[in-house]
Amino acid sequence: MTEQQNNMVTPILATIVNDDIREFAKVLVEGLPSYIWEVGASSTGKYHPAYSLGQGGLMRHQIAVVRFLNYFFELEQYNTQFTSREMDLMRVAGLIHDGRKSGEQTDYQKSKYTKFDHPIQMANVVRSFDGKYLNRNELEFVAHCIESHMGQWNTDRKSSVVLEKPKDGYQFFVHLADYLASRKDLTMAFEGYEQSQPKINLDDYVITFGKYKGVKLVDAYQQDKSYFMWLKENSYQREIVGLIKQLEKQEDDEI
Repeated sequence: MTEQQNNMVTPILATIVNDDIREFAKVLVEGLPSYIWEVGASSTGKYHPAYSLGQGGLMRHQIAVVRFLNYFFELEQYNTQFTSREMDLMRVAGLIHDGRKSGEQTDYQKSKYTKFDHPIQMANVVRSFDGKYLNRNELEFVAHCIESHMGQWNTDRKSSVVLEKPKDGYQFFVHLADYLASRKDLTMAFEGYEQSQPKINLDDYVITFGKYKGVKLVDAYQQDKSYFMWLKENSYQREIVGLIKQLEKQEDDEI
């Protein structure tokens, strides 16, 4: 790892309390393809928050998954259900769950698109350490949590692969942490990273919900301003609220 990469991952590795599991996590992180440190968690920006986009975004996303797990494990209603080793193994799974998002480095160089079976690929990387670092049951525990992290999104029309869905508490927690780390309106701070939202072209923005679904915002706004004034005050979607404010400002500037 580079110094910058090491600085990014060291604080989250420090939350793994068992020394042998922490050392194994380091081995896995050091073995990640180089693109994991370079690309965003989403190529389109459609499904992930701003901190997980752009240079290093995919690794920040994986770190965010462990942060969410740590939030869960702070609560006695949850941490009393698991041993310290089980919690650490879930942390490891979260930290490298997307470690083969586009396959191996050579696969990525051929095609940068997400491999639908990436949970299986990364789980098998963990299994390949059989006889090293941790016992077979603990390696399988990590692989087990990785394999089901896609949850209900376990099929794809372009693939015959059917991914495993979460079936137990270990898988549920890792999947839930990954789900929360993928929500656009849940943000996190990262040292050395200045968060910025992807630029949206106001004139081309198409509404994706409600009675004006499929209509350009600028057109719908002109037709029904009272609706959008209500939406500005009541919507939880910061993106649409910000765009409505931009439209208002444009009108004020034209007066």
